[in-house]
Amino acid sequence: MRTHNSRDAVVSLSALYATAITIFLSFIPSFSIGYLYFFQDPQLRFTSHLGHEIAIMVALCQSAFIAWIAWRCFQYSGERFLRWLAWGFWGFTIIYACHGIFTRMASTNIWQFVLYGPASRLTMVSCFFVGLLMYERPNIALNSRAGYQQWLIWLVVFLSINILVFNLAESSWAPRLQRALEICSLAVSLFCIFIVIKRGIGSPLMTIFTVSLLFFAQSSAAFLLSAPWNHIWWLAHVIFAIGFIILSYGVIRAFLTTRSFALVFSQEELMARVGVEKERAEKALGEMQLAHWELGATNDLLQSVLAAASEFGIIATDTSGVITIFNSGAERMLGYQAGDLIGQHTPALFHVEGEVAARGKELSEEFGRPVSGFKVFVLKSEYEGKEAREWTYVHKDGHRFPVILVVTTMRSTSGKITGYLGIAENITERKRLANIKSEFLATVSHELRTPLTSISGSLELIAGGALGPVPEAIAQMLNIAGKNSQRLKLLIDDLLDIEKITAGQLNFNLTWQPLLPLITQTIETLSHYGAEKKINVVFHSGDCVGTEVRVEALRLQQVITNLLSNAIKFSPKGSTVEVSVKASTDKVRVEVADQGSGIPLSFRGAIFQRFSQADSSDTRKQGGSGLGLAITHELIEHMEGWIGYESVPGDGATFWFELPLKKTEVPAGPLTV
Repeated sequence: MRTHNSRDAVVSLSALYATAITIFLSFIPSFSIGYLYFFQDPQLRFTSHLGHEIAIMVALCQSAFIAWIAWRCFQYSGERFLRWLAWGFWGFTIIYACHGIFTRMASTNIWQFVLYGPASRLTMVSCFFVGLLMYERPNIALNSRAGYQQWLIWLVVFLSINILVFNLAESSWAPRLQRALEICSLAVSLFCIFIVIKRGIGSPLMTIFTVSLLFFAQSSAAFLLSAPWNHIWWLAHVIFAIGFIILSYGVIRAFLTTRSFALVFSQEELMARVGVEKERAEKALGEMQLAHWELGATNDLLQSVLAAASEFGIIATDTSGVITIFNSGAERMLGYQAGDLIGQHTPALFHVEGEVAARGKELSEEFGRPVSGFKVFVLKSEYEGKEAREWTYVHKDGHRFPVILVVTTMRSTSGKITGYLGIAENITERKRLANIKSEFLATVSHELRTPLTSISGSLELIAGGALGPVPEAIAQMLNIAGKNSQRLKLLIDDLLDIEKITAGQLNFNLTWQPLLPLITQTIETLSHYGAEKKINVVFHSGDCVGTEVRVEALRLQQVITNLLSNAIKFSPKGSTVEVSVKASTDKVRVEVADQGSGIPLSFRGAIFQRFSQADSSDTRKQGGSGLGLAITHELIEHMEGWIGYESVPGDGATFWFELPLKKTEVPAGPLTV
């Protein structure tokens, strides 16, 4: 801690000493002016016009060159200060040129010669003053930095000043005007210095700028204390020239470094910035090393995952389809070794050519352009992110087997495709079990349906008195047996339907049908069920008279029957079930709302799944197979519709489905159900 404090003290003392040296050197002109003011010989005069003209010519060339350099810096950085700096030098050049032109006229009208000096200096420091006011404001946009026409505008302004000075030099006000111009130049220079100090502008180039302004101020003071051609008058020129050279150095320094007055740093600032950048670089290096380690760990984890996924064939390719990853599961599944395929073959090697060609034809028709080769496997995933599809794989030994292949398109953070990932699962055993189940259900359903039909018919005949009068007690038992046989028949029908749906054997003959009659007939069919449950069924047809939908009539009535019977079954006695129809421009919506207990939150994710029930316990109040809503969902989707529900626990449920509609112009009228 002591060492740190000692170092800070040395730095502070060094900075203080450097500041003192800068101030001392800046005020050397004042010492020279004071010496000459008190000790010069008033009789001494130097009237060499040639030497004066040469000095003016050098100053003009120098100021024109620096104006151009300052403008180049402005075009690069867009700093407003640099633009006004360039115009200041430009104005000095135009006006001071007249000072040189009229040097030879000093013997006839000295004011014609003298006035252009303070006028040029005042013009220059005035532009500097405006530039300081603009310092650190937002830089000018690149497309607005050219503006060479502005130089012509300022040329006109400066030439106008020349004409004004020429006319004033002929007046009696010339002596007083010369002093006024020098006083203004002195005041503006000092005020510029005050602004720099007040705003705490610490750029090293602004320090150079401040020193040059101090020289300009002292030059104006010397001109005020002098008379033409005496020692102080010449010294004033020298002081101004030194300040001019110092400022020129600052502009050149800016051009050779950052081309900006605000972005040139002192040694201390530069070291501090280097330190910050060093810390940033070290931090970035540490993050890169950590990322490299994490990448290595991730790669090891990926390899472990690929090796562990022995039941799945994981195959990745580059954008052209060449295999880049072939895991051990793929080796077991297909009989190939990864080393024989990676970088050499595409997945087409183990696909059936005819199957690929057929799929290519489907995609060509869908996308309206030819699709072949590797694109057959990945085109869908490029548009949808992934595609799951059943394919037939060919083992190395030639035997074939079915797989479910999920293809995913891999993209970079910018969205560019970097490759494709395929994950395949052998579904041979799954399909075998599915076939066994299908055969079992078909056999059982057939074997059950035949005797059940006979049982139902026999019960109806007995209950109807075909064998004679039936006692009331026996009639009740026959009624119960009849209802249960009907439940068994419905269960068998549901099993057969769900099996046909699973096997893709459920055929639909979709035609345009009037919607309202289908709903009305279904409600009438279930009216006895509602009456038995003491449930009131209300139908709201809205303005949908004449509305037609493209459906299979029996299947749509099956959908409505499932939804309406469920609503009746789960509604309390004495409540109302409402069926409503609402049409929009392109679809019609059918809603079935009950006043039951609603759908539990825990059951909503599985409501359309097969064999799912909100209450699956042995003591549940309501019966059912759990297939009705699953079948309804499938039927609606096959008829190009949508199905859903809305429910608040304890406040009933509303099931709805939507279908594309066809509306004919039929006058609306009352509908009686």
